[in-house]
Amino acid sequence: MRILAGCLFTVLFAGAYNSTFAQTTLSAIQGKIQVENAAPADAATVVLLNSRDSSVVRSTISDRSGLFIFNNLNNGSYLVYITKLKYNKTYSGPYQAIAGKNVDVGVITLKPGVNQLNEVAITGKKDFVEVKADKTVLNVDQNIMASGASLYDVLSTAPGVKVTSDDILYRGGQKALIAINGKPILLTGDELANFLKNYQSSNISQIELIDNPSAKYEATAGGGMINIILKKNKDLGSSASVSQSAAYGDKYKLNTGFNYSLRTEKLSVFASLNFTNNKIPHTISTQRNIYTGSEVDNFDLNYKADVKSYNYSFNLGADYQLTPRQTIGFLINGYDNHSDINKWNTTNIATNNHPDSSINTISTIDRNIYNFNYNLNYKANLGKSGKSVLSADVDYSDYHRKSAEDLQNDFFNAAGQVDNQPVFYHDNSPSHIKVRSENIDFSQVLSKTSSLEAGIKNSEVNSNNMIDFEQKTDTGNMPVPSLTDHFVYTERINAAYVKFNGKFNKTGLSIALRAEQTNSSIRSTNPNSQSDSTYFNLFPDIQLTQELDKNNQLTLFYVRNIKRPNYQDLNPFVSYIDQFNYSTGNPFLKPAYINTLQLSDLYLNKYKVSLSAIVTDNYFYTIFEQNDSTKAYIVTQKNIGTRYQFIAEFNIPIEITHWWQINADFKAFHEQYNYSIDSVAKKSTNGITLNLNQSFKLTKKLTAQVDGNYESPSYFAISQYKTLYYVSAGLRYSILKNNGSIRLTASDIFNSDMNQYHTNYTNLDLTARDKVGSRFLQATFTYRFGNSAVKAHANKDSSEELKRLGGSSNEN
Repeated sequence: MRILAGCLFTVLFAGAYNSTFAQTTLSAIQGKIQVENAAPADAATVVLLNSRDSSVVRSTISDRSGLFIFNNLNNGSYLVYITKLKYNKTYSGPYQAIAGKNVDVGVITLKPGVNQLNEVAITGKKDFVEVKADKTVLNVDQNIMASGASLYDVLSTAPGVKVTSDDILYRGGQKALIAINGKPILLTGDELANFLKNYQSSNISQIELIDNPSAKYEATAGGGMINIILKKNKDLGSSASVSQSAAYGDKYKLNTGFNYSLRTEKLSVFASLNFTNNKIPHTISTQRNIYTGSEVDNFDLNYKADVKSYNYSFNLGADYQLTPRQTIGFLINGYDNHSDINKWNTTNIATNNHPDSSINTISTIDRNIYNFNYNLNYKANLGKSGKSVLSADVDYSDYHRKSAEDLQNDFFNAAGQVDNQPVFYHDNSPSHIKVRSENIDFSQVLSKTSSLEAGIKNSEVNSNNMIDFEQKTDTGNMPVPSLTDHFVYTERINAAYVKFNGKFNKTGLSIALRAEQTNSSIRSTNPNSQSDSTYFNLFPDIQLTQELDKNNQLTLFYVRNIKRPNYQDLNPFVSYIDQFNYSTGNPFLKPAYINTLQLSDLYLNKYKVSLSAIVTDNYFYTIFEQNDSTKAYIVTQKNIGTRYQFIAEFNIPIEITHWWQINADFKAFHEQYNYSIDSVAKKSTNGITLNLNQSFKLTKKLTAQVDGNYESPSYFAISQYKTLYYVSAGLRYSILKNNGSIRLTASDIFNSDMNQYHTNYTNLDLTARDKVGSRFLQATFTYRFGNSAVKAHANKDSSEELKRLGGSSNEN
């Protein structure tokens, strides 16, 4: 009801402004276009220009009778600019628009042109990676490897981005804020990972990697912001595309997708529907030693899982121009996923390398997840000058998970013979997470070189989780009280921010302050406990830009952020494998605070060098704990201390020849961990990472791509990691008059994309190897069709003064 009331308020609010502005925009300009024989010129492009500076006001297309009209115009002087294939460009005017009067420009005759077809055929091609002062832009359609891939897969190969099992890391290896069209995704952790895995790259136009997002976004953007820009029709008319892909290698992947977009003078609609059918393997092996006097107990674990999933995902959005100064829009996306997970686990136990016993575990999981996300947004330019902008958003996310598991433990002695009766377990673990937020933002141009922004936001989370754990016996199922629980987490964050932007000659200054009040509550029935927490934080953000000369632009910023635990990180439920191996959440996990100082230089608008220093207090990460008496091995999250990072990063595009281009992202770093446990000595490490994207234009229709990634051996959190590298390659061939394409890709050619590490943290002596299926040979067919008619007019919602102050498309 509260969500419905909020949406209704926004609609009524938009209507009120519509009524207000309509009183001042009652004039119109209309006319007729014909060709040299007096025949009507249908489908001619008609653009209305401001006669003062020739800026585009709006555009339209003449109808079958050659008629056109521009309604709801402000008082002023206008020009009419007309283009049509095979005819000369024509200007007419100026015409004076007066409130309450219609201006008829009469008949405008077009003259035949020469070689107009050649002019229209000129097109441009974007690079896959575009480096800018405030962000890096990835043009997804130019990435051959993105075909048939999920958003999760695409991000895992993006320069500077590292994907873990439940987090997306960017700036400084910190957790990034993920947004779609500038609207933050409300999910975290496993829920966010599931969303990204079920969102297909065929829906995506661009990915923006933003080092320092605006203060209007949550202070949780400690790792910067990754903004996903969906495909929309930028031209008037409609367009659509279909795609089909199939992959075979480490099991299989199948994907079918459809995209559609429509744009008229006032309405923009975009939609997509995708179906995927995947089967992906996952293997883990660990060797663990426990020292007791002269004895060494050896626990070797071999885990294998096949995850088979069927998924339907969709995306639907629209923007409608209520008046020339008001826009209302909505965005709905979601997925329905069914997964069958089969797991096999063997724990071999030995003493001083002499076999003692073993435990085999077989598990089957039947899991259903569906998630729907809703956004309603409104934007208005207040006043005739357009220097005041008001925007509002209402967001709601509804996440459901139903999961049932059957688990069997079989016990064997040193000779491999059955020892004791098998144990059977069954558990149900439903989860329901609701997240909603409302925000209002306002910006005011103060002068030609300065502006002020401010806003408020409220967000609320309710995470309701249950687990019923039972042991199967001959007489029925018996509850296991120690593994049964009901966990509820609620959180409310009230936030406000203010930001000043200014430019003084060649120096730009941005000063922002964000305040957040957090109230959270944790309730668990086993044990029966409740914990409430309230904290208030200020997050300053200061940025300076300096144009040294026409070739160099320096940017220096300091920002403070917060990293809150994912909802499920706080959940104390036990994920059981056998009596020696399980994982659990930590309800006492505290938020981490991140302080970042970064200096960067953009040279020739293409080469970028960045130096960063990052300090993270209360740093938390997934760690391993061991009970030497019970021999149990536990995976959980804990605050482990303070993390220091010093990073140098180089973004370098290289053009070897006109047909061979390279984008290189090179990073060198030094890190140090000061642990909060006195018995653990601080650790430091040095390392490098290299991401190479090579593109080859072999013929007019055939292109190739080779991607390589390398990470040197380095220490991270509590483990020493081995070298990581992997190589992928692909071909794309254009067909059907360039409206279609066939892509053939090979991912992780050497099957080397895996984590290998050793841990000597506290009482642990553990070596592990973790590999998710990543080597596939994939073929993808894509076909685009539609009747796009004319380039759309420039968006004039924001004043030119505001644009010059360095706004980013993350404000979408």
